[in-house]
Formats: sequence, structure tokens, C-alpha cells
Amino acid sequence: MNQHDETRKILELIREDKRKSVNSTKVLLKEQEYRVQEEKELDPAEVTEEQKKFRDTVTPRVHFNKFKLYPKAQNVEWSGEFTDSRIEWVYSLDDTRGVYVTTTLLQLNDDILKQIQKLVGYYKTWADEWANRIAEEYQNEVKDQENEEGGPQSLSSPGFGEEGEGEALPQPPFENA
Repeated sequence: MNQHDETRKILELIREDKRKSVNSTKVLLKEQEYRVQEEKELDPAEVTEEQKKFRDTVTPRVHFNKFKLYPKAQNVEWSGEFTDSRIEWVYSLDDTRGVYVTTTLLQLNDDILKQIQKLVGYYKTWADEWANRIAEEYQNEVKDQENEEGGPQSLSSPGFGEEGEGEALPQPPFENA
């Protein structure tokens, strides 16, 4: 058998393997459903009120981004930019709770430090207010939607934790010594 025949045989094996994988019914990858946090619109009057409170407390020189409310995730996000110092800020109630600031080459002076202190101080008030509001006002909506979907199964449902119910855990093989 010469080199040409060997190459031909290898190509046939590759083509045969390709046909098998195309015709095969096995699925190697499965797409998972990805749920995006459902955003709820805040009443424009409430947004205007929030902006006014912020301007009165922190600074009037600010441009606001969209106020984002995620009732199911118990999260609120709000951000903006100070127009005089080009400091961008973000407020969040989720697991990254806190105030986040982004800027490029900022000269720290007394005015900027006071502005940042006011920003952090206002966050504490804002976070407490919105944590309470989202827990009280939007919790009923979440419960109602869970009831429509059937809700989570109760831990006290029959068969939970009882022997013989559900799937058995795989047992490790015993090794002979």
C-alpha cells in the first residue's frame, strides 16, 4: 500500500465519521432557557420626584439615566452623571448593593469630596426607602404571579423526604481489596 492509498483510506474514515455524526440523533448541546430580569416601568411622576429629591440633596448639576425596577429580583437600579465633574454613578439594591462611581482622571478637591460624601449619604436613604417599597408594594404582585403559575411545591407535600419516593442516589462501586 502506497502513500496515496493510505491518504485515501484516512479521508474515507473521516467522511464516514462525519456522516455518522450528522445522521446521529444524539444531541450533545442543549440550550438552556435564559430568563432576563423583567423590568417594570416607574410612574413618570415618581421618577420626577426622585430626581427632585436627588437634586435638592446632592447637586442640581446632574443628568439621570433610566430608573430600573425589577420586582421579581427585588432590585432597583438608578444611575446618572454629574455634569460639572463628569463622574458617573450607579445605585443598586441587588447583591452588588452600593454606590459605584466611574470617572477618568479626576482631581480630588474639597468640592468633589463633599459631592461624593453627599452621593453616598443620599444612597443610604434611597436604599432604605426602595428596599421597603419594593418589599411592600411589589411583593403582592410577585405572590399573585406565583399562584397563577402553581407556585413552588411545598416541602410538606406527600412523599417529600420519605424513603422509596423519588430518585435514588447512585451508589459508589465497592472495590475489592
